[in-house]
Amino acid sequence: GQVTRCGVFLSGTGSNAEGAPTIVNEQEGVIRVNCIDCLDRTNLAQSVLARWILGVQLESVGAVTPSERDAISHGNVHCFSLLQEGHKNMWADHGDAISMQYAGSQALRSDLARTGKRTLHGVLADGVCSVQRYLQKNLFDSSLQDMTDMITSVHPPYPHPP
Repeated sequence: GQVTRCGVFLSGTGSNAEGAPTIVNEQEGVIRVNCIDCLDRTNLAQSVLARWILGVQLESVGAVTPSERDAISHGNVHCFSLLQEGHKNMWADHGDAISMQYAGSQALRSDLARTGKRTLHGVLADGVCSVQRYLQKNLFDSSLQDMTDMITSVHPPYPHPP
């Protein structure tokens, strides 16, 4: 579909007459993912796309076969388990860092991103993060929330003009 048509950028080891690297394959598009009200869903969707693209990139440089690419893209933990584990942890750390910037807490469902399973510890950690987010939003970020609500047309900041 659309994702396949975007392709991946790949440069060669040689150079052209001007000394620039040779281009083996050009990326034809960009994939943009966002959920207007949920940073965590956006990160989850992006992690799925990133895992798929990782398989495509590895196949493009000849590091894996098409069947191995498919196994990586579908999250088969028996294929290149260290690579898969590293990718999952890197992506979960990325989600936590972005979430801290935007929401003031770690990402929700971090256990799902790291292990592929929901755990009791993860559910309890999500509860703590949700309380942190609530307090941050309502006690410290009210003007930021008003601006976000106004930009996204959730509601105007002042229902009645003064």
